[in-house]
Amino acid sequence: MRNFVDIKAHTHLRILNASVPVCCIPKDSSLPSPTIDSLALVDINIVEGKVVGIHAARGSAAYANYDVGIVDLRHGMVLPTFVDLHTHIDKAQTGERSRNADGTLSGADRSTASDAEFWNQDDVYRRMDFSLKCAYAHGTSALRTHLINMSDKQIQLTWPCFKILKEKWKGKVELQGVSLVVLSFFRDEQKAVQLANLVKSAGGMLGAAVCCAENGGDPNDDWTTCDRDRDVLLDRVFTLAKERDLDLDFHVDENGNERAKGLLYIARKTIRHGYQGRVVCGHCCSLCYQGDQDLEVTMEAAKDAGVTVVSLPLVNQWTQDRDQQGRRTPRWRGMTLLHELRGKGIPVAMASDNTRDQFFAYGDLDMLEVFNQGCRMAHLDRPYQDWATTVGNVPADAMHLPHHGRIAPGLPANMVLFKARGYSELLARPQWDRVVLRDGVAIDAEVPDYSELDTVPNERRYTADQPSAVPSEPPSMPHAESRDDVPNSVPDLTNGAESAAASVNGKVKEVGHLFSSNHHSTGHLTSVAISVVVTAALTAWLLRSFT
Repeated sequence: MRNFVDIKAHTHLRILNASVPVCCIPKDSSLPSPTIDSLALVDINIVEGKVVGIHAARGSAAYANYDVGIVDLRHGMVLPTFVDLHTHIDKAQTGERSRNADGTLSGADRSTASDAEFWNQDDVYRRMDFSLKCAYAHGTSALRTHLINMSDKQIQLTWPCFKILKEKWKGKVELQGVSLVVLSFFRDEQKAVQLANLVKSAGGMLGAAVCCAENGGDPNDDWTTCDRDRDVLLDRVFTLAKERDLDLDFHVDENGNERAKGLLYIARKTIRHGYQGRVVCGHCCSLCYQGDQDLEVTMEAAKDAGVTVVSLPLVNQWTQDRDQQGRRTPRWRGMTLLHELRGKGIPVAMASDNTRDQFFAYGDLDMLEVFNQGCRMAHLDRPYQDWATTVGNVPADAMHLPHHGRIAPGLPANMVLFKARGYSELLARPQWDRVVLRDGVAIDAEVPDYSELDTVPNERRYTADQPSAVPSEPPSMPHAESRDDVPNSVPDLTNGAESAAASVNGKVKEVGHLFSSNHHSTGHLTSVAISVVVTAALTAWLLRSFT
């Protein structure tokens, strides 16, 4: 779809009659009183790609004698370019070739593990680059991605691709990366140090999943809850980060379990280690099931710790409270307590999380969609107040990017223009005709065609009862000098898990052959079924990953 307005490149550009959320621009007594939805009608003055002034709307006649480019939005909305604080572009676009059969969180773990056989450097690079094309076209200027680091293979693939793409997209999308492992990973001090050193060398952040499994918070969850040594492990995570000056970004309490209190544990450690303002906690779904007293204690600790909480509305409403049999309607929406957290003065953001993978079958890294659905699911619309900051300056501050997520004099003119004249119009339609300005110039980027991902024939992708196929040859990732960033060797962080995983994948193919050979005897099908269950369990245990 064509842009709703044609903007010619001009060294001096005036955007007239723009409806801008007052939370996205500096406070100024000369600006007009905001509307009921906290929008101010203003003119934005742009010179050589930077905003030089924001004034009360005067109309085009006021600029008749100036050599300027005029764009009259006629009350159309303007937002800063988006900041996406929590994504997983390393496993994006894999959901159809390795489908999550029941849509649950544990089903996502199993199917993500099954997808491992497709992963090679070209595959990971292609999907990550595709994701950044989507985000950029929709109007995102900064994005943080978590990178699965549970196996040597994943580390060897994700960080080199991240480094190449960070440089490639510089000036378009500011890319940040976070290592993603479970808390129990840090029991091995040597491997933990190796990972932290690798993250530091790649310019990334350190992360972990805490109380984040389907049974997170249960003492029997020795994967992410780690009751017996949680304090020691969290201290180790913070110490590794402090020694290397790394920010921390956790997956926390991604379930509906009252006993999942990862946010409280992390907040207390943040205070103890003096790491205020450098910690992000994603998901925090279980807050919805905390009693009033426990909730108050947790939120006070999070406030004192300066933790930023990021909600993932699209993904959590898809996986949380889902019936494996598909016979029960979910009773809750999966989102964390945005109103209560913000009311306590805790910075809150919203983000895309997963896109077209095993944890969410849809999505396109369009932050307007995230904001739209967040407003609907969490009732952020009566009034809208400053909720636009959840996809702008709040995540930008968490990423330490003061030039992103806001419109102000002296900053680059990075903004998204809409024909919609208010939130009701903005959130009623997809806004495919939006105009994205970068440094005061309208970009001509379009979302990429899904055919770019067609390296595995549709008829050979994973289905409920069919094993995977060997991927066809994909387009190559950049070589030459950019390939110098790829290390010749990566520390072994799996202790033999990769060879075991290869054996398990061999079993997957063997079982698939049995299915395809038209063996219909009861005994044969029973043995096949047992093999499938055992194979899935072993694979998930070896290569488990989290959103």
